[in-house]
Amino acid sequence: MIAYVSKRRAFRPALVCAGLAIAAMVLLFGANPVTAAAAEAVTTCNPTSSNGCVNGVLQDSAKAPLADVEVTLEGSESATTKTDSAGKWAFSVTADGEYKVSIPSTVVQEHGLKAETATVEVKKGDFSKARQVVRFDEVQASSDESSGSSSSSGSSSSSTSADQSTSQTTESAFSNFMSRFWQQLFSGVIFGLMLGLMSVGMNLVYGTTKLSSFSHGEQVSLGGLMAYVGTQLLHWPLVVSAIFAVAVGALTGWIQNELVWSPLRKKRVGPTQQMIVTIGLSMALQYVFQFFFGGDVKGITTTVPKGFQIGPITTDATTLILAGIALAVIIAFSLFLYGTRLGRATRAVSDNPALASASGINVERVVRIVWIISTALAALAGVLIGIYLNGIAWNTGALVLLLMFSAVTLGGLGTANGALVGSLIIGIVADMSSLVIPNDMRYVSALAILIIVLLIRPQGLFGKQQRVG
Repeated sequence: MIAYVSKRRAFRPALVCAGLAIAAMVLLFGANPVTAAAAEAVTTCNPTSSNGCVNGVLQDSAKAPLADVEVTLEGSESATTKTDSAGKWAFSVTADGEYKVSIPSTVVQEHGLKAETATVEVKKGDFSKARQVVRFDEVQASSDESSGSSSSSGSSSSSTSADQSTSQTTESAFSNFMSRFWQQLFSGVIFGLMLGLMSVGMNLVYGTTKLSSFSHGEQVSLGGLMAYVGTQLLHWPLVVSAIFAVAVGALTGWIQNELVWSPLRKKRVGPTQQMIVTIGLSMALQYVFQFFFGGDVKGITTTVPKGFQIGPITTDATTLILAGIALAVIIAFSLFLYGTRLGRATRAVSDNPALASASGINVERVVRIVWIISTALAALAGVLIGIYLNGIAWNTGALVLLLMFSAVTLGGLGTANGALVGSLIIGIVADMSSLVIPNDMRYVSALAILIIVLLIRPQGLFGKQQRVG
């Protein structure tokens, strides 16, 4: 007993020291998070998984760049920088949250700018919020500006009645809602066109082989990453990089068919087993992309496009060009299917492979071409969406895979036109639903629409009833 008590006394100083050490560690690591790290003023900024970007180009009302103007960032992190000779400025931030960007009021008055402050929300990992572009020469959503203008007008018209004030507030809220409505509708159409470019190829593979390819999303990621390699690592022009990405995508489609899918078809492996192979291939490709390119978002281009106004919609030339390319390729693909001999053979194989083979059509050749075209279209979609969303990541294709499946199922499995219409519906619904539900839940509404339509019309909008199941 005496030995036990003396042993406890011997350990007591050690326990006290350990307790003090733990308390010091708690104070050290528990108190420091209150202090946020400072933002970094950089020349160019690309959003990654660890940082977001707030940048812009400072121009006067005549679109001339304003150099050596001080730009201040405040919020979760803060920093100050000056515009370069081209009027460009950029901050790299590591903390999510709202940031206020401001320039001196004397510069605003001297050059006739629209605002001196702007508030933006940065959220890493969110393509639409990882990079925020601020323009002071255009009408910018700025709470401070609006509050300032309202206060000044309020001082000059202090006799305005409460009813008039309420009416103006309601009209302003309605105007803001309609502005967001048209902007979200435009964004949904653009996203729907790019989704259609991804989904058409996937639907054609299903039509000719009855295979639902879960690895189709990785072909989208591959296209975007190859464009990144071309523009940022090899320093090729964007057009050359895009052609390179599409060529690599088409080559992988041919290789896949020769090494995997054609042997499996010859061994008469069923579509379900082949679908499981696509799931494994999808996971393997994702890890390969992450190993070689890392987990951050890769920017294909580093330039900031100049925005302009079309009615209630704010857009830029790059977005319109991307949408035009997607629409032109989809139309050309439809003309190929309905206006060429190979296209008619593809549709015949899609409708009935046995009958097409009996009619003298080389089914294997058609399927090989379908794989090449579908992966090339997916790669092109990866390039376009990488430019549109200001970056491409190792899992970009996986993030939109469910939307692709929703689009082809909604439009009708095996129908190219159905995939386009389904993609437009899914894209518009997904983007416009953020008007009434949180942005992070916008894809849920698209999937809900899919379930409702399938309950009413199981074969999809353009599908034939015999294709169900």
